[in-house]
Amino acid sequence: MKILLLNQYAENKGDRAVLFALCMLIRQNEPDAEIVVSTSAPEQWADSKFLNQNKVTLVPWAWDYQRTGNGKRIYWSLLTCFQRYTFTMFREALLFGIHGLGRWFTNPLFHKELMASDLVISVGGHHYTTLLSRDLVSSINFDAMSVVDARKKLVLFSQSFGPFEFHNHRNEKLTRHVLEYSQGLYARESSSCKTLGHWGITISKIHNCKETVFALNRLFPHRLPIVQRPKRVGIAIYCAQRRSPEAELLYCKNIVGFIDSIGKQGFSVCFFPMELKGSLPDDRPMIKKIIGLVKFPGCCSYIDEDLPTPQHLNEVAKCQLFVGHKTHSTIFSLLTGTPLIGICYHPKTREFMKQFGMESYAIDDAQLTTEILLQKFNELYRRAEEVSASIFQQSQLFSAELDRDIAQAIHTAK
Repeated sequence: MKILLLNQYAENKGDRAVLFALCMLIRQNEPDAEIVVSTSAPEQWADSKFLNQNKVTLVPWAWDYQRTGNGKRIYWSLLTCFQRYTFTMFREALLFGIHGLGRWFTNPLFHKELMASDLVISVGGHHYTTLLSRDLVSSINFDAMSVVDARKKLVLFSQSFGPFEFHNHRNEKLTRHVLEYSQGLYARESSSCKTLGHWGITISKIHNCKETVFALNRLFPHRLPIVQRPKRVGIAIYCAQRRSPEAELLYCKNIVGFIDSIGKQGFSVCFFPMELKGSLPDDRPMIKKIIGLVKFPGCCSYIDEDLPTPQHLNEVAKCQLFVGHKTHSTIFSLLTGTPLIGICYHPKTREFMKQFGMESYAIDDAQLTTEILLQKFNELYRRAEEVSASIFQQSQLFSAELDRDIAQAIHTAK
């Protein structure tokens, strides 16, 4: 069996963890499966021991007209000039029931692997929403169009669906077409299931699913008790959100006030960047800005390297508490049994925490203040060991559920 994984984003630590977990799940259920990954930057994975050991093949995204190999360079260079129109042309062809144009609109390296695949799985994450891409005119929908065009079996695994706000009804119609075409829609939050239901998607295709990365709980046979951990608090900030200079400064000052207060209590702070690209939304410039404003910067540090997923998780597991703003930073905390304060830029974070009975420790980022952070911190620290044991046990259950879900998803290709 050949399985093609779609929409992997190479520069984000959370998305890297998703791929690590999904490949592990597939290998456990289909040891001999040939795995091909369509990724935003194949070169970013050149030194990945995990992918090399598992003989995973890497290809570019379907809508990538730069990494096309040696063939027809003139054609793909020319198409790059008109790339923004190819989405519309491909969309209209599909909506009119015209198939077979993928070979002219999709990256040839990708197309070759697509045509040879038995099953295509979207790797999961914050995907099917217009929140970060207007009208979902993005590689996420374009790559899915290529699967529909090729009439291959498609599963959207462990996804967020919605919120949706379309300005062009043709893009909305396309998205509905892709979702209805898919053999399985594995929604990782109840709100996503409701969104799909309200859209009239066939109920039998909709499955409740946990976030893929919770499968990595099995990397931790035992939980490290809170008293055996250093007196350290982990923090992961969120830089992808557009803020005015005033809003950014306020965000930094709220984090700084929190650090100054817990620093007086003897805690050290370690920042965990989730983006390391050397350009926006690289987290490190803002981290340095925050540390520069702290009264006692000596209590602060940050991880200035792209740690492999298991090593990154091990560092999170050494924190007594964690404050996470990026989605997968909160998931890393929960799966390692690290008590968490979640800052929510999207409803999904609150829903993840609700699954663990942790909703009272979720803060909407628009309501973020130093005072609220400290209040939640003091409440949580008093219950740290109890909470740690509870969320670790819940992660173990979620990991087992994911095994069953991926087995069900793979079965659609048989």
